[in-house]
Amino acid sequence: MSRIESLPADQKAVLQLLLQRGSTYAELSQLLRIDEAEVRRRAHGALEALGAADGPAPAGERRGQIADYLLGQQSGEQRAATHGFLEGSDAGRAWARAVAAELRPVGGDRVPDVPDDAGDEETAEAKPVPAAAEPASAAAEHAPDGPAESRPARPRASRRRGAILLGGVLLAAVAVVLVLVLRDSDGGGGATTAASTSTTQAREPQVVAQANLVPPRTRRGSKALGVVLIQRSGAQQQLVAAVQGLRKPTSGGYGIWLYAGPGRQTWLGFFASQDDQGRLLARGALEESIADYREVLVTREAKGNPATPGTIFLRGPIELARGG
Repeated sequence: MSRIESLPADQKAVLQLLLQRGSTYAELSQLLRIDEAEVRRRAHGALEALGAADGPAPAGERRGQIADYLLGQQSGEQRAATHGFLEGSDAGRAWARAVAAELRPVGGDRVPDVPDDAGDEETAEAKPVPAAAEPASAAAEHAPDGPAESRPARPRASRRRGAILLGGVLLAAVAVVLVLVLRDSDGGGGATTAASTSTTQAREPQVVAQANLVPPRTRRGSKALGVVLIQRSGAQQQLVAAVQGLRKPTSGGYGIWLYAGPGRQTWLGFFASQDDQGRLLARGALEESIADYREVLVTREAKGNPATPGTIFLRGPIELARGG
């Protein structure tokens, strides 16, 4: 398994967005609403962590050049120059190969070849393409009637220091959530709470759980998607959520539930904020123990404080981070 999984959340997110979407630093800067130089700094920091710690390495400026090469951020002329440097530098090739091996499970064919050593007649190492993620199992439109014990065990996220599982069509929605996570909690992001207006002041909260939200079986034609992260700082928990693709209701609104089975649900509140692209955002303190629940539901409700979930438009299993 790639050591990308052990990177800090912001570095891992930037790498996966660059590799899986083929984005440029500039495009990602606009998506995440942070400076292009900051995107590049996080990407380079990630590759520094992935490089061989006990082997030869080129100078820092050269490592930055190689990082841009491996992440597809160079022009044709720049790529040719970097490729030429790697052909003549043992240290450069060793470092580039170590990093490329970590990137390929995520980036596949987007990660370029590293030149062979002089006299090496073997072809460049194969680049495995990651298998497509299996689609999430569809669920009924309303909360299930069967006992919670009859449902499959909740998956656990394969992530130290938190679960940021970026994959496939969820990338754009997750990127919006990351904007909220990476900003200061009082930085004016405009997200209104779903549960409470108090927020943690920690600058690097630990993500302890995540739910990727997809439409239930009865809404197969829907293109709506969402992500919910639960982050912890000290004894405080905070919920951060983003949803895109839901039609504006003629009455009522969309809200968030924690769900564990019939009669075992907790209403958190409405999405009360919307960004300039129409995505619903929520952030707020969470007093409930996330370990007591199995799913997150997004429902349409006619009024506040409903007793049971209304029509379900999105749902997803809660995945706990290891150690969370």
